[in-house]
Amino acid sequence: MKFSPISFLFIIGCLGLLFLGILDVIGVFKFTHYFEFLNISKYLDFPAIFIIFGGLFANAFIISSPATVKEVVKMFGKVASQSKVTEKTLLKDINTMMVWVEEYRRNRVDFINKIQQESKDDFVKYIFTLMSTNYSVGDLNDIVETQIRYRAAESRKLADLLKNMGSSGPAFGMFGTLFGLVYMLSSLDNPSAIGPGLALGLLATLYGVSSAHLIFFPLGKKVVFLSEIQRKRDEMILECASMIIAEKSALYIKDKLLSNLNLRYINNPDIPDESEEDVAIKADEEEEGEALTETIVDEKAST
Repeated sequence: MKFSPISFLFIIGCLGLLFLGILDVIGVFKFTHYFEFLNISKYLDFPAIFIIFGGLFANAFIISSPATVKEVVKMFGKVASQSKVTEKTLLKDINTMMVWVEEYRRNRVDFINKIQQESKDDFVKYIFTLMSTNYSVGDLNDIVETQIRYRAAESRKLADLLKNMGSSGPAFGMFGTLFGLVYMLSSLDNPSAIGPGLALGLLATLYGVSSAHLIFFPLGKKVVFLSEIQRKRDEMILECASMIIAEKSALYIKDKLLSNLNLRYINNPDIPDESEEDVAIKADEEEEGEALTETIVDEKAST
């Protein structure tokens, strides 16, 4: 292992934030006394927030590189976002792939040069660059599948870090709670100091549990979900490239690629875009409705 000055500085900074929160808890440095404008609500306590997030990010910088932690911060901005890859966009991708098939067979060299110059998708460029080297189907699959596994591993690394931060959130909440209780018990001779100490201690636990189950665990699962969708698209592009090299017919290529999609989109490509979950729910509802109809018909027939 190699010493990283940047990671060390980030760890020190995060621990400093944590200790700043602790100093406020024990009454050495009252943060809100110097910044009264931050004293907004009794449910919003910045020292407790410093303890939770200072501890969580110090933990994250110890485990992972600054680049990975940076990706965690970027994920905060994607809390309300959804994947750009849907069944509808995959259907459009298949139509684009069929254009690739025609242009590749018309003029292979010109088409590959066009892809390398005009495509904004690095993965597509990567595959067609490999195709220009005349690799066999097996060799192409081995190389690209390694790259797909690498991309999935990077996403899994980010998801694991988010999961670890979620698991540590309640622990750092309890960390703040214990300091609050110590301060409260040391102030039993001053009843007016008991309430603030207990309140801060409980808020630390509240923030720790809330951050775990409202931020870090959901974001970790979202990373895995987005990675699986992206992997499906990457595998479809690889499958298309392999079938082009194998000189499969255009009709076969299209039908093989369409088999990766929900039948609703294959039979009716103009339906509104929906998430895979919505499509699955509607399919289940339709099956239940059909079963109910059959039951009613059978009861009428028996009577």
